[in-house]
Amino acid sequence: MSVTLSAVLSVSDLTDRNKEEDGHAVLTPPLVPKSLLSSSQIPYIQEVEHQYHHKQPSIIDGIAIMAIGIFTKPSALGVSHSTIPNVGPCQQNRFDELVVRLKDALGPSSGLTSDDVDVDFLQQLMEEYDGSDNMWKPYAFGDRSRGYTRNLVDEGNGKSNLLVLVWSPGKGSPIHDHGNAHCLMKILKGNLTETRYAFPNDDEEQKPMKIIGERTYKENSVAYMADELGLHRVSNRGSDFAVSLHLYTPPNVAKKGCHIFDEKTGRKSHVPGCHYYSAYGRLLKE
Repeated sequence: MSVTLSAVLSVSDLTDRNKEEDGHAVLTPPLVPKSLLSSSQIPYIQEVEHQYHHKQPSIIDGIAIMAIGIFTKPSALGVSHSTIPNVGPCQQNRFDELVVRLKDALGPSSGLTSDDVDVDFLQQLMEEYDGSDNMWKPYAFGDRSRGYTRNLVDEGNGKSNLLVLVWSPGKGSPIHDHGNAHCLMKILKGNLTETRYAFPNDDEEQKPMKIIGERTYKENSVAYMADELGLHRVSNRGSDFAVSLHLYTPPNVAKKGCHIFDEKTGRKSHVPGCHYYSAYGRLLKE
């Protein structure tokens, strides 16, 4: 049979997981209590459909059926970036393919370190992916009450974090460092403005931080950032949500936290860890 899998569209969609429409089962993601969402918590997900020609699917090991095809552990497929066939979007989920290729490029848990990461190749993989296929949307949960949300996609065999960030209109991040990690950012929807700052000297008196550059990135653009290039903040100056894909390697910030900086004084504060708003397509309890 043909089964339509529907992603979260509104709070009301969460009240009825299994409905029948024209003889097709329509499933909305389970395990997301309605109480988790308020009027300010807006899942930035539009409808995504997949076709399965077998018996009606069910929930397997507590994982929403909509997540089938999203590889929690892509390495289990036994594929590499050199062997994945060049097939059309109807045969291959390009976002899943990107997850596989990034993980493969970073190697097993005993593989690459920060010193020998091939940033150019990782950036090439990010650039080759066309975000207009919208296959990233099952991960993109937004919340207007926050500057942005961090939604975990993959942990890269412990060598990286791959996140979808949803940026609320007119908001952004604080000025921050990256914990001596590489950061690649690809714009999936909208425009994002990156403002870079020089590191303040610890022995200097408090004074406003110095801006050393600013650039606005459009859809499908890719930016690279590391502490050697300074500090930065990312802002959504548009009137709608913006969405970006971020690869951090190694995952130092997730493990040890990072520093944020006061723009007016240069004073820094340590943030022990950055929490996820969702993981693998499911909202997390706060």
